[in-house]
Amino acid sequence: MIVKPERLAAALERPPLAKLFLIFGEEPLQRIESADAIRTAARAAGAAERLRFDATTGIDWDFLHAETQSLSLFSARRVIEIELGKKKPDAAAERFLKTLANGPDGDDIFIISGDALSREDEKKAWFAELAARGVVVPCRLPEGAAFHQWLGTRARARGRELAAPAADLLAARTEGNLLAAAQEIDLLLLLVDSPLITLEHALAAVTDSARYDVYKVVDSALAGDAARAVRMLRGVREEGAEPVVISWSAGRELRVLSCVQAAPSVDAGFAAERIWQTRQPLLRRALQRLSTRQVQTLLRDSVRIDWMVKGMDTGEPWDELESLLVAMAGGPWLGALGEAVRSAR
Repeated sequence: MIVKPERLAAALERPPLAKLFLIFGEEPLQRIESADAIRTAARAAGAAERLRFDATTGIDWDFLHAETQSLSLFSARRVIEIELGKKKPDAAAERFLKTLANGPDGDDIFIISGDALSREDEKKAWFAELAARGVVVPCRLPEGAAFHQWLGTRARARGRELAAPAADLLAARTEGNLLAAAQEIDLLLLLVDSPLITLEHALAAVTDSARYDVYKVVDSALAGDAARAVRMLRGVREEGAEPVVISWSAGRELRVLSCVQAAPSVDAGFAAERIWQTRQPLLRRALQRLSTRQVQTLLRDSVRIDWMVKGMDTGEPWDELESLLVAMAGGPWLGALGEAVRSAR
């Protein structure tokens, strides 16, 4: 079965404890905490010995298979951890995982973890068989309302309540960085005695720890959220990101929009451009706001910014990128820019 990280604790309390766990995703804090929770449950279930194998330094999968068939000299139950890291399972690894998922029940508890698996990996037989036999925990960065909910749930689990304005501030300043958000909540717990953490408490204690994904800057503009796009752009700029990455990303998305607008239909355009189903709703929202003429104008602007970044034209690329993103977000340009600037401060 598939269990979200925030629901894993409840799943672990229901006996019997599963024998197979697969933890994967790009969010490191959730991966670490999920693995810790499983280890704690395994120890409570009598698994006193822990073995660890790391694919990043190399695993002999035949040896590992033999090891899983052997008996422990120290404990009736063992925790056997397999760290895949950033490596995709190769043919030998997939054979082992399939054998593990289809083998007879034993006493050992397996924790398999790694970075984000591809969509193709999630469609493979070994993944489906592990999900059917054990517990799969996808660890993905929560965004928007889900991030606010994550903040509130974490504070509540520690005996405190986050006021909505305080949660808004935490979300704005730590967006994209769950570890920073967790640290800020822990700091607030130390500094604030009140059961309710207010905006005033948060303003006094929270530091600016936002770590934005540069590719999500453009996604915010495509979604029509000018304020968030500008705030994220300034965040990545302060972190030392290069403007060429954002200008390239904006130009790429605008070229896609232009090609879709020129197609016989939106669906035909998405098919021709090979746009994933998961991205299509975001691009549809942008297409509903932006006319063909607006997209062409924005595309020319993105090319000009790219020239600025490469020293082929004069101007300040960061300032021009702010204007471009606000215009991509739609609405009256000056009004939207003013609102974006005020909200981002």
